[in-house]
Amino acid sequence: MAVKNNRRVLVTKKILKESLLQLMKEKPISKISIKEICDLSEMSRSTFYLHYQDQFELLTDIENEVLEKSFESLADLGGAFNTIESIEGFLNYVRTNKETFGVLLCQPDTADFQEAIINKIQAHVKDSVPDFEEMKTDKYLFVFLMNGSLNVLRAWIKNDFDMPIPDLAKLIYYSCHNISSANIIKQ
Repeated sequence: MAVKNNRRVLVTKKILKESLLQLMKEKPISKISIKEICDLSEMSRSTFYLHYQDQFELLTDIENEVLEKSFESLADLGGAFNTIESIEGFLNYVRTNKETFGVLLCQPDTADFQEAIINKIQAHVKDSVPDFEEMKTDKYLFVFLMNGSLNVLRAWIKNDFDMPIPDLAKLIYYSCHNISSANIIKQ
């Protein structure tokens, strides 16, 4: 069995991940074979199976790594996700990793990842907003804000990052702030 932190193992996994992401740009994961991943990565099937059971486990590994690194980048900014600066930091991370996020945020096969990132961001927002009141409408407001923000992010990725990061960060921040401030249904 391979040592988890062995440099060769890390490089092998990186190549396999890049190969899967490349293939997922063209077709859904359910239509991607291990053979295609191995051909593109120029690795043998035995090498693939040394690290992963199937393409779905490989995708899960990619998703977990991206989630972890996304929130490490937030922690470097102070851990809060309720400032323009933190949103800019996240957008910079997304743009730097545009190939990965292009697949993970824009493909129907990655709905689990999309839900996980929304849940993590939502938890960070709740933790970083001290005056947040628990109202019956909050869960619906968060669903609206998080899915709206995710769709803005998707559009930005699909339009090849056509809006400058500071402008998009302000758009997301002020849209969310104005909508949440207008939450007049207090029960």
